[in-house]
Amino acid sequence: MKNIALYEELSMNAHPAIKTQVFDGWFLRFANGYTNRANSINPIYPSKMAIDDKINFCEEIYKSQGLATVFKLTSLSFDVLDEILADKGYEKVIDCNVMIKSLVPVKQLKIKSIITDKITTEWQENFFRLNNISNDKIETAKIIQGNILNKTLCASIIENGVTVASGLCVVEREYAGLYDIVVDSRYRGQGLGSDICNSLLNAAIRIGAKTAYLQVVADNAPAIRLYNKLEFIDHYKYWFRKK
Repeated sequence: MKNIALYEELSMNAHPAIKTQVFDGWFLRFANGYTNRANSINPIYPSKMAIDDKINFCEEIYKSQGLATVFKLTSLSFDVLDEILADKGYEKVIDCNVMIKSLVPVKQLKIKSIITDKITTEWQENFFRLNNISNDKIETAKIIQGNILNKTLCASIIENGVTVASGLCVVEREYAGLYDIVVDSRYRGQGLGSDICNSLLNAAIRIGAKTAYLQVVADNAPAIRLYNKLEFIDHYKYWFRKK
């Protein structure tokens, strides 16, 4: 299964929910509605219970939390669950690719990124601004980032005293995950995204990372072009179904 369960575990740890309930091989994650990843049912391991009973339970518990019922599916879920959810009116809302690469140091002729080994208040403020995080979601986002237990690396690029690009890397078990790579729209096309990614991955190599992974929305063509240029390759897909 291409180690899908491993990468799903890594990504859940790198973007932790505020509350998690394990239910017969499924991980039910809750984070006040901030991102589908942190507010979805993740079927990772084989089930023993009847699928319909499990879906009914999930719908009730998400309803009790005031959240929509969202499933994050991969081929680990096999086709049967995806088909059952489709029959129950769950619509596919987002398709994503997980991409990976083996890590070797990259020589950078001009390095603009500033790397820190922890999430600082200043980095967070610029992250929220560049990602257009609404004020009502900021406190939840801070809690999620504060719940990351593994090593974090943060990158920033500053032009004329203003942060115009940033990114996050979470390192666990010799795997470096790239998250939230963002460049101000006025500064795109200048190689800042490559600088952020390569700088983070070089720093991750220095603390023992051997493989990199990332997640990207399947229709985000500019981001996919960047990651292909950086020699990431498609590993598997995941998608969300929402009631």
